Amino acid sequence: MYKKVGILFFSFLLAQCSKTIDTMDRPYHKEDSSYQNEEHRLLPMDGAHNTRELGGYKTTDGKSVKWGMLFRSDKLSDITKNDQEYLQNLGIQKIIDFRSKEEKEEDPDVIPLGIKYVEMPISVDGAMRSKIEAVLKGETDKEVKSFLIDANREFITSYTDVYENFLRDLIDDGAPTLFHCTAGKDRAGFAAAITLIALGVPKDVVIEDYMKTNTFTQERIEEIIGQIRLMSLYQADPDVLRPLLGVEQEYIEAAFKAAEEKYGSLANFIREGLNISDEDIKNLRSQFLEG
Repeated sequence: MYKKVGILFFSFLLAQCSKTIDTMDRPYHKEDSSYQNEEHRLLPMDGAHNTRELGGYKTTDGKSVKWGMLFRSDKLSDITKNDQEYLQNLGIQKIIDFRSKEEKEEDPDVIPLGIKYVEMPISVDGAMRSKIEAVLKGETDKEVKSFLIDANREFITSYTDVYENFLRDLIDDGAPTLFHCTAGKDRAGFAAAITLIALGVPKDVVIEDYMKTNTFTQERIEEIIGQIRLMSLYQADPDVLRPLLGVEQEYIEAAFKAAEEKYGSLANFIREGLNISDEDIKNLRSQFLEG
């Protein structure tokens, strides 16, 4: 039964509930400054739950991230035709997918016509199903959140090459880019964090952006918890899995701490760990900042 619940958990996590939102009713931040605020940061999508703008964040030197240039998201395998048209109209030129080969085979992205698709796989979640079963069976005394703390540390210890390629891609291309993983919170969350740090956004603001996943996906999280409880005939307590569905500040701070311990600071991690030079950072900022 516990194995079944573990499979159900991932099935519900991967599933999306589609609705229909008229393309004309959606915000276009770059074209209309009235949308350039927190109220409209989350993009209304039929087949995704955590797609959002990174524009508007202020840097330490008084500049701000351009609207319409950087977007983070959960998976795009269930987006509708209206969603595709919306992403095209937003001017997005590239989609970067951080999911593993298995995730992509199970739920391949729907890529709108004319948008380039780039794969940068991070397989940090490979053993998560077995860990979920162990938690439900009471076979481990580890808290579920410890799995995501460990995963965030792995971004520093095992995946610097991927994040180097990611930043290098932004620097070399300068194109409006959407990047995503499955839930849009861990792998994409760290990508957003290091990008904003490199752009000069203060660390506390970066963490605030990271934590917005909980607000933007709250309804979806409650839906998944309720469905798992029902499908397990109330024999499992899905609340123990709740930390896997959202984010905690200690997750991203685990990555930051690992970077700071090894490289001295986040700035040095970007320069030395990711091989991004001061000139590279200058180029990145010239393309994605204004003011």
